Amino acid sequence: MAFCPSCGKTVGEDSTFCPECGNQLLDLKPKSWFERHLNWTMVLAWVGATVISLFIALLLESDPLMLEDAFYGVNFIVTLAVSIPVGWWVLRKKNRSLAWLLICWTVFFLLIGNKSSTQEQ
Repeated sequence: MAFCPSCGKTVGEDSTFCPECGNQLLDLKPKSWFERHLNWTMVLAWVGATVISLFIALLLESDPLMLEDAFYGVNFIVTLAVSIPVGWWVLRKKNRSLAWLLICWTVFFLLIGNKSSTQEQ
């Protein structure tokens, strides 16, 4: 049972407008924790992707010297596979343009591309 916040009359669960006063109704369904905390949802997705990547890299590599390379490769693929759909969902919930996904990944690749290797002398 839902009520209009303007006039207090009973409205249907799927109603967009109040039939009594014509007020536009907000989303009356309760939101999940992830919908209430969109920024934390994105952080949890990245942390979860990193943990999953570490486990996959540990399973793939038996040589400890190769573990770092395997981790970075697997982490990139898993993070990409997780962050794009979660980022798309978060941006949709925030009513933001999906171009933000491109901006974030462009900045990420620019930072990676500018990483200079150190030379031992």
